[in-house]
Amino acid sequence: MFKKSVVFLTVLMVSAVGGQFFSQYQYQRQVEQLTTKLNEQHAWSYQQSLISKDWFTRQEQWQIEGNFADLGLEPQAFTIMLQHKISFWPLWLSGEWQVDEQQGDYQQWLQSNQLNSIPHLGQWQANLLTQNLKQSLSIDSFEHNYSQVDLHFHPLLITSNSDLDFAKGTASLNWQGMELDDSSQNGDHIHLQQVSANEQFSQRQGWTLVESANWSIEQLTLQLEQGNTLLDLQNLVVSNQFSEQQQRAFMSVDSSLEQFNFKEAQQRFTLNELVLTSKIGGVPMQSLIALAGANRQQRSEQDLDALVQELISEGIEWQLEQLALKINSNFQDLAMVGDIKLSGNAKLLPFELNAVNSPLQLLRYLDLNVELDANDSLFNYSPLSAYIMALRSAGYLIHQDGRDQSKLIFNDSEFTMNSLPVN
Repeated sequence: MFKKSVVFLTVLMVSAVGGQFFSQYQYQRQVEQLTTKLNEQHAWSYQQSLISKDWFTRQEQWQIEGNFADLGLEPQAFTIMLQHKISFWPLWLSGEWQVDEQQGDYQQWLQSNQLNSIPHLGQWQANLLTQNLKQSLSIDSFEHNYSQVDLHFHPLLITSNSDLDFAKGTASLNWQGMELDDSSQNGDHIHLQQVSANEQFSQRQGWTLVESANWSIEQLTLQLEQGNTLLDLQNLVVSNQFSEQQQRAFMSVDSSLEQFNFKEAQQRFTLNELVLTSKIGGVPMQSLIALAGANRQQRSEQDLDALVQELISEGIEWQLEQLALKINSNFQDLAMVGDIKLSGNAKLLPFELNAVNSPLQLLRYLDLNVELDANDSLFNYSPLSAYIMALRSAGYLIHQDGRDQSKLIFNDSEFTMNSLPVN
């Protein structure tokens, strides 16, 4: 019995030591691959420096050099230093990182924005047995009183769950919002409440494909010029779903908006109960992947044109299942009261790029079928009311039961409304 116990403990210790060694080896291998990949794919520079290490922990520093111009901002070179601590266990490891406030350009950036610090923490855990990687970045609340506005930033959390190569997984964002208030207490402000987003992604031949994405804003309010300009948005939800059918790519887009209000002086615009359900695509999947990959490479304009030509070789389809909304506006150029419903489909037929010199010429390749249904008082207060009456008289609009309805067909050989030719 004692001999078996010794053998068991010996095997257990050897397994633990082997697992610990493998964890450290796997981490270093992944870091080398990641650094090489980042330096090859991006104009920024990434460097890793070892500060200290032992059997269970490792302290290192990362230096990131880049330029804000690569983010579409005003050109300015910068250097960021990250302090990174890793903990090793058999077949499992974790880490924490933060931006170093004393090195690099981060402290200068904080000072230029009159901030002492931004409380944040990056964390990750890797399970080598299940090949699972969990990551998170949290930014805690902070506030600052500027000369003209008061800033209140509420907690932000970004998380991801993927395989070790970050080739497939999910990501999410949850932000409780922020407030910018005029410090003179005149009521002007920008308030944002509860922003959330989540997506499912995968790698396709080196290209990151977002297979599905959902994001929402609970409320956004804006007041300027002491109430002369007001904006209020409530419960905006957008969902995108990618699909591949018979080697062709499609994207479904579903959106809803509970309410949108805009006021400028005495003019008001209100949008309620907006619902959009649509689907667009039909392009060859391999052509889409090739074009996405070309954006990461230095390809000639001729090569890019060839890829675009291949992409539209089968045309582009758009299916509008539903667009419904209620509107109330007294803006001079947009006076409308009522509701609108649209449905239909459109297709941009295959064409040669060199045969099109202006967007207007694309109408030759457009095949459009749309059905419209609106209440008959929609344009009663608009200069268009006389035009609507003329459309009814001509039969282009069918007027019955308090509704205006029409079916529009437009293509290279036909332009009709309710089967009547449009001159």
